[in-house]
Amino acid sequence: MAKDTEHNDKLNRSVMASVVLHIVVIGLLAVGAFMQKDVLLGGGGGGSAIDAIMVDPNMMAQQAERVQQQKLDAKRAEKLRQQEADRQTEEQKLQQAAEQKRLKEAEKDRLKAQEEAKKQQEQQKAAEQATKKAEEAKKQAEADAAKASADAEAKKQAAAKAEAEKRQAEADAKKALEAKQKAEDAQKKADAEAKQKAEAAAKAKADAEAKAKADAESAKQVDDLFGGLASDKNAPSANGASGGGNKAGASGPEVDAYMAQVRGAIMNKFIDPSLYKGKTCTLRIKLAPDGTLFNVQAESGDATLCQVAIMAAKQAKIPKPPSTAVYEKFKNALVDFQPK
Repeated sequence: MAKDTEHNDKLNRSVMASVVLHIVVIGLLAVGAFMQKDVLLGGGGGGSAIDAIMVDPNMMAQQAERVQQQKLDAKRAEKLRQQEADRQTEEQKLQQAAEQKRLKEAEKDRLKAQEEAKKQQEQQKAAEQATKKAEEAKKQAEADAAKASADAEAKKQAAAKAEAEKRQAEADAKKALEAKQKAEDAQKKADAEAKQKAEAAAKAKADAEAKAKADAESAKQVDDLFGGLASDKNAPSANGASGGGNKAGASGPEVDAYMAQVRGAIMNKFIDPSLYKGKTCTLRIKLAPDGTLFNVQAESGDATLCQVAIMAAKQAKIPKPPSTAVYEKFKNALVDFQPK
């Protein structure tokens, strides 16, 4: 602002000096014109003067031109001064606008810096909080890791204990299984021996019965030859059927024949009847009309032979009774076994 004012003062002084200079020039020209007028009016020395005025057209034209030029110069100077003043005013406006813009930018920068500082403070605060949370999370993670490690160790020990108990249980189970297997093998061996003995005894009895039957047949043939008849009551006793006397509806030979079939079917399931030679056993059997065994149990005799005979009876395929009358005899019949 001070610089612009000083510049305007210098311009005004220049214009004023130019105007004064023009006025001086015009004054000098006017004085010269009057002096020329005096020369033309009288020669002095007492001579007579001519009362007349002479005007030089060229000089007047030049003077008018100079006056016109001075006006133009003054007008041009005023125009220049006004232009300079307008320029300075415009420049001042621009400077003011620039200053306002600068101040506005400065305020904007200040607010931006303030906002940035606030943002940095918030970021720093957030970073501190994040750091704090990270530390807390780290401590929690360490605590969790320690707990997990302790739990893992406890689980490991528990698993080791369980594995040891499992191995011990497996060992005990193996021992028990081996003991059971040995017991079963011993039982099987004993059963096999008992069965062999029972079968041997049954074979011996069967041989004895066969011999007795053959002897009876021979005796019967002799009796028939001489006209004698064998008693119906003695026939089933000779074949080992208890209570098997001939009754109405079933002849003795039919009952004896079916009894032999039943006994033979059971004896066929003996492994070695000779093992039970000299022993006897009487079984009570209950059959269905088609020969299916309903029930079998020992009535009397050697326990080992009876056990083998019962097992053999359960495995045997007993044929169907030949008639209803025969079946009536074997719904609940006694069968004797005497292996030879």
